[in-house]
Amino acid sequence: MAKDLKFIIGAFLVSILVIVGVAFLVSKGASNQAETPLTEIPGLTSTPESYDLGNVPIDGGMVTKNYEIKNTTKEKMKLKKIATSCMCTKASVEAGDKKTRFFGMEGHGDANPAVNLELKAGETAKVVVNFDPAAHGPQGTGAFDRIVWLYFSEGVKELKFNGEVIK
Repeated sequence: MAKDLKFIIGAFLVSILVIVGVAFLVSKGASNQAETPLTEIPGLTSTPESYDLGNVPIDGGMVTKNYEIKNTTKEKMKLKKIATSCMCTKASVEAGDKKTRFFGMEGHGDANPAVNLELKAGETAKVVVNFDPAAHGPQGTGAFDRIVWLYFSEGVKELKFNGEVIK
């Protein structure tokens, strides 16, 4: 009987240690992600930082907005990749005489290919963003928040917009 009790207590303590260890690892991973700022790339500005589109009719057609990003440093910056937060959003970047194709949401094992576009010191580029309010069908009405991620060698810049899709 005493051996059974010792076994049960030992198994209980091991279980508690495993649960505490897993909880620690999960919280450490979450805190590392939260500490990584996505929009702070020193020397890269964006005008505007975000758009409020207000009410967007579902049958009103594609909404296009432009952002201007500027490299205010004395060094070139390399745009490595473009991605968006939703399938209803596509983005392209124009810098100098170069223009990327439109890129959208990654997922389901798909990844957008590298763009490798250089933004020279002092250079301004245009980011063209297309939003399709009908992309989600009739059930896609309501408030929305979308993000375009510009992955640079120096970090990730977020361009945001929001609004409400109405019938």
